[in-house]
Amino acid sequence: MHRALELLRSARFAAALACPEAVARTRARTGVDLAQARARAGFSRGHLLDVVVYVPGGTGAARESSAAEALVQSLLGEELFDRWVGNVSATPTVRGGPLTVLNENSEQQLALPIETLPESVRAAVAGVKLGLPTLPPAATGDDADWVAFEFEPQPAADYAAQDDLILCSTRTPEPKKSFLLGEPFYSGRFCNSEALFVYLKYESSGLGPEARLAQRGRLEDTVRGALQPRQATLIGLGLGLRYDYLDLAIADPDCVRKQLMPALRKAQVPPRAWLLFCDSELDREHIPVHEGGPKPFWG
Repeated sequence: MHRALELLRSARFAAALACPEAVARTRARTGVDLAQARARAGFSRGHLLDVVVYVPGGTGAARESSAAEALVQSLLGEELFDRWVGNVSATPTVRGGPLTVLNENSEQQLALPIETLPESVRAAVAGVKLGLPTLPPAATGDDADWVAFEFEPQPAADYAAQDDLILCSTRTPEPKKSFLLGEPFYSGRFCNSEALFVYLKYESSGLGPEARLAQRGRLEDTVRGALQPRQATLIGLGLGLRYDYLDLAIADPDCVRKQLMPALRKAQVPPRAWLLFCDSELDREHIPVHEGGPKPFWG
């Protein structure tokens, strides 16, 4: 767990560039001049920002979309871009005039000069963070707070991540949907702390339905009994073709090694069992429940 936090903290990202340098670099690489471009940004699913760049004199060519994405990444820097931006698109407008020509709409009217984009994005991110909890709500017996999803996975020899899910229920539907859809995932978009969204994945395909439910109930009780609310919360459950899942948000990295793993081993969790990470930057990291156990299937 500490390794995962250190990887996030020490990740190397290209720094943001000043607007003139970012425009010049984009023009040199793509041949598209975006010095007079305007942009707007708005939140979509999973607290991801979608950015629209309005290109004066644009034609709608694919290279303009590539140029817009390159410019936005240069202006924001890789860290802010990779963790908070979902989609960047380019929209042509008339060169040299206001954005009131050619089907002007209210969204275009809200567009601002491209040099103001970094300040706007940082302000939007800060606003979202203020409204986020330190830890998500814990899973309890209150059915009104649960959201369920059903899936139809295809049979396969093995499954990466949670690709074999048949049914899951969660107290945190927004991050759950973001993770399952394969969108860029960053725990910091869903809680206002260094807590990480993780999940316990354990093999259970050899058991009948009643035995699986009994095993899951026992492991739920184990997790709740081992961890204090300030350390971690159990936020979701999942049933798959081969594996079962317990979703957690962990704030205290020490509790994994000192409390959670010993408790799971004592509860006789199956040999193929791991703590895995939702964050895109940690998609190849894992903590085996049993020392020396097999590695998970990555796909």
